[in-house]
Formats: sequence, structure tokens, C-alpha cells
Amino acid sequence: MLNKTITGLGLLLFLLFDNAYADRWEAESGDKQAAVVELFVSEGCGQCPPAERWSRELPEQGFAREQLIALTFHIDYLDQKKGWVDRFATPFYSERQKQLARLNLYQTVFTPGVFIGGEIVHNWRQHGVTAIEFINDFDAEADIKLQAEKSDQQLEIHSSVSVPDPDNRKHSKVYLALIEDNIISEIGGGDNIGAVFNHQNLVRRWLGPFDLNPDGSTDIDADITLASDWKLNEMSLVAVVQNLNDGYVLQGLSMPLTEK
Repeated sequence: MLNKTITGLGLLLFLLFDNAYADRWEAESGDKQAAVVELFVSEGCGQCPPAERWSRELPEQGFAREQLIALTFHIDYLDQKKGWVDRFATPFYSERQKQLARLNLYQTVFTPGVFIGGEIVHNWRQHGVTAIEFINDFDAEADIKLQAEKSDQQLEIHSSVSVPDPDNRKHSKVYLALIEDNIISEIGGGDNIGAVFNHQNLVRRWLGPFDLNPDGSTDIDADITLASDWKLNEMSLVAVVQNLNDGYVLQGLSMPLTEK
């Protein structure tokens, strides 16, 4: 009887211990650079669905998660022009596109807009894959560690970043993104009226820029409140380190938040 009690107690403790760590995640960046693809679209834009399909199908080209990170930002500057308010769009995401355009010495933004490694790629159909492969050949210029823990409806994030090169340290910043896949959206206006989208890599939250210390390191703690309609099992936490002098992305890291 005593042995059975001890065995039952041990099983209970194991289950409690296992459950306590069920919603924790950790990841670390690799030695080679991940290509960060930032896509700027609007649900009312007729030219955007092909760009979304192209981005969604990139893993089919043979890119692993360590090689490719896709972020899809929905911009708001077409809402009035197209007669359809994109519910995922914010001025914050529009400003991110304008920031990247300025770093590339452009005064005008286009939709869809594609940036790979911080550099604008106009002919993404023809040159996008080549640009990703080119970036993957370089050694990483930043080291990233990500940790996250879910507590009730809060995602508690800790990130550690190190940039070895002194020149990059002067101008580099860190950004964090929470993205979600498989979001169904029915379009009732604009160029895509009647369409049903299945959005991938959709940016739910974009945090930063976070500064580096003079030695090129930083520790970032941030909390994100998880909305009730977000599917955690379809989400990933992303960190991006970028030189804001030339726009060059030094490294990126994507960590799936798959429920265990």
C-alpha cells in the first residue's frame, strides 16, 4: 500500500512539474545569417495576394526556419483609398515600411513592399530567392537568445543579444515581433472583394527599437498580453537585430510557440 502511495505521489509530482514547464520556450540563433523577409501588404490591395503567396511558399524552396524568417505587416495608408479597412493594419506598421524605405534612400513606399535583410527588393519574384540564399552564406553578425513563458494571458519575454563588431554596435537596435499563421479573413471591399485570405506570418505585435549597451550586449524583458482570438499554437516569437545606419539586418531568430 505504501509503495503504491509513493508511486502515485511520484506520478503526481511529475505531472505537476511537467505542467509547470509546459508553456516555456527557449531558442538560440545559429552561426549563419537568417534572411529576414519583411512584407508590407493591405487586404484592399489587388496586387498584394501574389506577394503573400510568394512569401507563404518560400519554405517550399527548401529553406529551413534557421535560414528564413518572414514577417507580414499590414499597412493602413490604403484603407481610405481602397474602400476597405484592413483590421490587421496599424500606422505603426506603415511607419516601419517608411523607415525601411528611408534607409534604402527612397521617399515613396509601394504596396506590396518587400525587404530582405533590410534591403528593398522590387522584383521579388525573380530575385527574392537569390537574395535569401546570398544572405544565408554569411556568418552571423549578432548572437540572439530568446526565452518566453506563458502566464495566464501574458507572454513574458526575455531576450539576450550580443553584437561583436564595434562598428555595428554604434547603430544597431533590436526589435521583437509576435507573429501568427493561418488567420482566415473574408474581404468585403476594395480590390479583393469577395476573396477569402489565409494570412501567414502576420505581425500581431512589433516592439522596439531596443538599445544596445556600449559593449554591444543587451538584455530585454517585455510582456505581451495575448488576445482571446489569438491561437498560441500558430504563433512564433521573432527577434531582429538591425543596423539603422545602413539598414543591414545582422541576424534574426524565430521561435515557434507550439503548445507542448
